[in-house]
Amino acid sequence: MGSPGFVSSAGMRAYLAAARAAGVDNADALTAAGIDPRILGLPDVHVQGDRFAALITALADRSGDPLFGLHASEYLPPGVFNVLGYIALSASTLLEALAKVARYEKRVGDLGRVETQLRGNESRILWHCHFTRQPVRRHLVEAVFAGWLGYTRWLADDPALTPERVWFEHAGPTDARQTREYQRLFGCPVDFSQPYSALIGDRDMLARPPRRPQPHQLGPLEDHAARHLETLGIATTLSLRVRHYLQAALGGPLPDRDQVAHALRLNTRTLHRHLVAEGTGWREILDSVRLERAKARLLESRCPQAEIAADLGYADIRCFQRSFKRHTGVTPGQYRRGVDSDGQ
Repeated sequence: MGSPGFVSSAGMRAYLAAARAAGVDNADALTAAGIDPRILGLPDVHVQGDRFAALITALADRSGDPLFGLHASEYLPPGVFNVLGYIALSASTLLEALAKVARYEKRVGDLGRVETQLRGNESRILWHCHFTRQPVRRHLVEAVFAGWLGYTRWLADDPALTPERVWFEHAGPTDARQTREYQRLFGCPVDFSQPYSALIGDRDMLARPPRRPQPHQLGPLEDHAARHLETLGIATTLSLRVRHYLQAALGGPLPDRDQVAHALRLNTRTLHRHLVAEGTGWREILDSVRLERAKARLLESRCPQAEIAADLGYADIRCFQRSFKRHTGVTPGQYRRGVDSDGQ
């Protein structure tokens, strides 16, 4: 399969930022790829792999940058390293920290798989990209490896940290200036047309301890990380765990509050009490989950409203339409057409 998986709106940010810096009209590129630009503001949105591939192609073509993926690694959104640092707080080595971060990959996108190989004194970090079509595959592979190295340098608190070599499966550039860009970003020999793509280095490099925040930095770091983890769909509170459980159930029989409490190993009263302590409640979460999914379905597909209503667990289409208008000020049909609450 050439374009499998999905990517979240969070997973597209670096590519869009790189394109914007190159003067690309991102709204035009998104539209050309069949992606409604409005979905970028929705937290619970997954873009299918074929549309994401079309977006990468459109952004790279419009930017005029043959190394678009490589350069996109330099536009990671602000706060990402703080989030990854928070995830890795309990790790004792860089290897363990990378393994912890890898477990969150599918929250951002299901576009590839990480593999770490340890052979004697050598370590190899591979990423098996699910895409086969070029040049999309090359852009993604280069962005991922350059991004990983940037994160590892930050985590080791060593900007000069470099692997011994970088392997890429695809052919290398013929332009000397482009070749120097790989050297600038990786700081080591880069070999092309290899059996697979990998960061290759001394095993001891991954045995180093990761950086630790100062005690006075820990509280702000946790708050900052929690906000960003929420945008990736990673639960840090009970209300987010409830939200994720409901999101996973959409499209089938919708569980009630007692069933969700049981699934989370709580009684209903305890669930209610903790949600109130977090400033929310069962009905607010349920309505929010339904609304977010409804908005995404309306923008991403041409599904009939009756089908969306049934998938979201509404009794009928009229209940869905009333609820949607109560929360947004417009009907589902108006929202799909881009009409705001003032009728514009």
